[in-house]
Amino acid sequence: MDGHADQFRDLAAWAEGSDPLYAHLCRRVADDPDVLALAETAPEGRQMPNLLLAAVQYRLERDGDHRLARYYPSLTADPRSPDAECYPAFREFCLDNADALRPLLATRRTQTNSVRRSAVLYPAIAHVAARTDGPLALVELGPGAGLNLRFDRYCYDYDGQVVGETESPVTIESEIRGGDPPLPESPPAVHSRVGVDLNPLAVTDPADTDWLRALVWPAHTERRELLEGALQVARADPPRLVEGDLLEDLPAVLSGIPDDVPVCVVNTLVLYQVPDAVCGALEATLHERMAERPLHWLTGAPELSGGESVDLDWVRREAGAVRRDRLLTHDPHGKWLEWG
Repeated sequence: MDGHADQFRDLAAWAEGSDPLYAHLCRRVADDPDVLALAETAPEGRQMPNLLLAAVQYRLERDGDHRLARYYPSLTADPRSPDAECYPAFREFCLDNADALRPLLATRRTQTNSVRRSAVLYPAIAHVAARTDGPLALVELGPGAGLNLRFDRYCYDYDGQVVGETESPVTIESEIRGGDPPLPESPPAVHSRVGVDLNPLAVTDPADTDWLRALVWPAHTERRELLEGALQVARADPPRLVEGDLLEDLPAVLSGIPDDVPVCVVNTLVLYQVPDAVCGALEATLHERMAERPLHWLTGAPELSGGESVDLDWVRREAGAVRRDRLLTHDPHGKWLEWG
């Protein structure tokens, strides 16, 4: 249990300055054997603290009269700051609702679908599109609900430079901290788009969309607003999502794309949750396909850089050899990017 308690302490440190409520709750859970035992319903290897917090928020949205709700900015217009009554209310809610929370902890995953990451994909995919012949077939690995597959349906504001779909209900702001990323006025053309996920979430399923909302931290109002806009876009034209394994089912997905259509495989943060052996096998598979057809891979590093930044690399085949170059570094949620 000590290791699990440390996970909550680590998340408490991460949440400081970002969400005071979650920082407070995680610190207290770390020293509470009863709530820790409930959290351990989550399968080993999943992000236990995030799952517990999301499961509680998911259930709390259905029981807004509970005294715990008064601390959640997502549930009340005038939230209270964490005080001496906050954690007892949280503990009470967890233990009283344990039977409803356990199935969520056992089956759900932390598929946050941070829509702002599309601000990272816009210049990266534009970079690839400028070097290919014809519209791209997008294949996202671990897309969750596939909201970032609709990157070309959003408007972007990069330090005052507005590009993309300007009539979109979604406007994503991101800061350019260095370099000169390609920011075409109109988004790159897309031939097709598909996501491969072990547990895809359907934008037409209220339980799935409520889970996406529950994954957004209570203090992150802007992220919640972006999510709502992206869900509106996705419901109008739901993305195609394949329930499957990255290794076993990806080859069939690739084979279903016409050979003369350039492919862009995309993943941002999914690989840090994937075993090293699987990452290696995935890399080998994509390298083989690069020898057979035009295929580019935009991939995030398997490990986060201290949780503060993530690298995105461009992998492709040139002159008979596979090349890998760093395209950019970005905030995990896309708040800023540095090109090159």
